[in-house]
Amino acid sequence: MQKRKFWEIVFQWVFPCALLVVALVLSIYEFNNKMNSAIQTVVDDQAEQIGFYYSAGVDDKLGALGDITSAMANIMASRPDRSDAFVYEKLDTIVKASNAYMSAYCATNGKGMLSDRREFDMSELNYYGSISGTSAHYIYAGTDGINGQTAFIYVCPIAISGNVTGYLLSYMNPDDMKEFFDNSVYGDKAFFSLVNRNGTIMACYGATDGTAILQNDFWNSLKDISESLGSWTLFERQQQKGSNGILHVNENGVGKILCHFPIADTDWNLVVGIDESYLSSIQQSFRGPIANLIVKISISIAVALIIITAINILVRIKASEHSKVLEDKADTDLLTDLNNKMATERKIREYMEKYPDKQGVLFVLDVDNFKKINDTMGHAFGDEVLRSLAVRLQSMFRATDIVGRTGGDEFMVFLKDIREISMIEREGRKIEQFFHQFEVGEYVKYSVTASVGAAVFPGDGKSFEELYKAADNALYVSKRHGKNQLSFYKKPENETK
Repeated sequence: MQKRKFWEIVFQWVFPCALLVVALVLSIYEFNNKMNSAIQTVVDDQAEQIGFYYSAGVDDKLGALGDITSAMANIMASRPDRSDAFVYEKLDTIVKASNAYMSAYCATNGKGMLSDRREFDMSELNYYGSISGTSAHYIYAGTDGINGQTAFIYVCPIAISGNVTGYLLSYMNPDDMKEFFDNSVYGDKAFFSLVNRNGTIMACYGATDGTAILQNDFWNSLKDISESLGSWTLFERQQQKGSNGILHVNENGVGKILCHFPIADTDWNLVVGIDESYLSSIQQSFRGPIANLIVKISISIAVALIIITAINILVRIKASEHSKVLEDKADTDLLTDLNNKMATERKIREYMEKYPDKQGVLFVLDVDNFKKINDTMGHAFGDEVLRSLAVRLQSMFRATDIVGRTGGDEFMVFLKDIREISMIEREGRKIEQFFHQFEVGEYVKYSVTASVGAAVFPGDGKSFEELYKAADNALYVSKRHGKNQLSFYKKPENETK
């Protein structure tokens, strides 16, 4: 009788509780793996998005240096009989209108004139051999050979009737970008570095202390500390091709996530290195509440099933919500809160694949003279222009349409399920009329215009690449005809026949 009662207790309580514990352990283990995987994916995506933001910032800073230098080179090319005073005036303009600490004119015989009114034999510089060619380009110099500063140098040829008569050089100190990188979301958990194709580290920012991987021959140095040879090979191949990539490495027991992003018009890359302790801190924020719940469950086996069921549902909902929030952040442009470039393109592609026969319209908008707005009104006002434009664009269209910022001053709008030609024309007129009235500024109103190109899916392109190319061609037509207008893509006659 006692033996029978014993087995009744075993089957009634012990066995179910044991199964419950096993199920609980397995559930926690499964959840932990999924959570780690989801967080890893989100952190990787976030790293890529932030890297895109900072690489675009570097592009802007180097581009501004190149723009003013190229402008002065064009002016000098128009004056073949230019005097020394005229040359010095243009050198002064470069320094005053950009973040260059020095500018120089180099004749084809190596004779140089500096913006501080000194003459200098440029042929003595160790990078003199790179001051050549018929195309503008960037040079990195560990020392400029003149003032003893590390420099990013923009070299722009001065050509008259196709013949190079000299070069303009603009010098920027890499430290000028330090403030730009100082306030990243990673705090002291990340470093930023500019590295050329040969693996030379040109500049470092952020948390670089104790980071041994920041050494010359950078790309090859990662081979021995990467998680696998295959991932390193892919990372290296992406760098050589000029595309972005991501790699997980382990340096002396410390994990890091490395992302690289190409810098426009150079063979340089911005490398972002994030400590995996940042990932651990996110994981820990999830684990803490769960651990407390497990302790409570162990106190009372009698109600364990109810608690576990409730907690499992709540935790899954909470994890899903957190994952959704993080995914939304990864999809969101930091300045305008619109879809970013990757999210915009992905959502348009998804619509095209799901509804290949449903008509849609892609508008590509480019703010006219945005660089002038930044130069004359300031970057803060330029940011306000982009934010205001984003708010207005989002309010103009349906919630189901796709609106995104895909570049510095480029926006994309994709209208879904367009059933009639008249609707296409109506939406086009709406965009045109909007830019005839769009003003920004609280006290002084500034009229902002944009050039717009439009293409119809699937008639003008069945893939995203084809459709974007068509809209971009139409955008070019708008710019060529004086800006501040909308143009629809028209197929060449040989394609329509």
